[in-house]
Amino acid sequence: MRHRAAFLAAIVATVVLACGGGGTPAPTEEAAKSLLQMDLVPSSTPGSVLTNGQAIADYLSKEVGVPVKAVVPTSYAAVVEDLTSNNADIGWSGAVAYVAARNRGGAEAVTVSQRCVPDLVSPTLPSPCTPQSSYPSIIICRSDVAYTGALNDPARLTQLKGKRMAFGDPISGSSSIWPKYYLKKAGVDPDHDFSKVVSISSQSAIALAVYNGTVDCGAMFGDARQGGPFRTAPDIFSKTKAVFNAPQMVPGDPQYVRKKLNSKQKAKVAAAMLKLGTDPSMKATLLALYSIAGMGPAHDSDYNIIQSFADTVKPGILGEVVASPSPVPSPSPSK
Repeated sequence: MRHRAAFLAAIVATVVLACGGGGTPAPTEEAAKSLLQMDLVPSSTPGSVLTNGQAIADYLSKEVGVPVKAVVPTSYAAVVEDLTSNNADIGWSGAVAYVAARNRGGAEAVTVSQRCVPDLVSPTLPSPCTPQSSYPSIIICRSDVAYTGALNDPARLTQLKGKRMAFGDPISGSSSIWPKYYLKKAGVDPDHDFSKVVSISSQSAIALAVYNGTVDCGAMFGDARQGGPFRTAPDIFSKTKAVFNAPQMVPGDPQYVRKKLNSKQKAKVAAAMLKLGTDPSMKATLLALYSIAGMGPAHDSDYNIIQSFADTVKPGILGEVVASPSPVPSPSPSK
């Protein structure tokens, strides 16, 4: 009997340990990486994004202590795919792409872009302002396109039916999700009620497409006509006009890290991002990258609105894998 009791006790002990009664070991943390990859969305000219992105990568490298490589994938969805597939460690994108990555358990926002809100009635080049995180989603048209009504009145959007229209990347907040949300609310089908629909990832290119007459109207962040488009076409503000300014602003573009990144490296990246956003020596680079005037701490609750806007445009769009990673060649990281 004593042997049987000992045998049963051994079985019970084994079961208890197997079920966690003896304590489940904590998951082993990922080791620190010797090189970090930073993905940036191609919302401007990819070559310009890569040049300025690598300058930022070099800055972060000095702060974090390991080389950082800048990569510009071909779409916003490819950035999401990279972050959630452990191919990239740091991401720069719009709010919608971030929420798609967050929903897949792959990203944590650390900082948020801050921009100057432009005067759409009397547009000018950027002037001194107090940067803020949220920013406008606007629709511009060529000046000769007939359109009447208040800028912030979605009901007036029915006037755009039959026009040639340009949207941005399918999961861009300002140039796709936001304008399509308000178009649908106004009874305009963004897929069928225009005579032509094109998708252009670069919002600067959208502005120039309207200016050049390739399309009649285009959706973008406000005001993508500044910067590169203005330098290319100094009369762009007289040849185009803003016809719609979304009543609800888009949550600021976040900078985020891969969720499973080594915790010490994650903390270093977050600190480096905050420093980057306030460093006077990087001001021109951030402005040239994505018209960023500053960066502050991100608050994840600011992005809760994204899901309802995205589901109205296309239910389930945030869960779709629209593209696989396809980066353009990047320069070698600084050592």
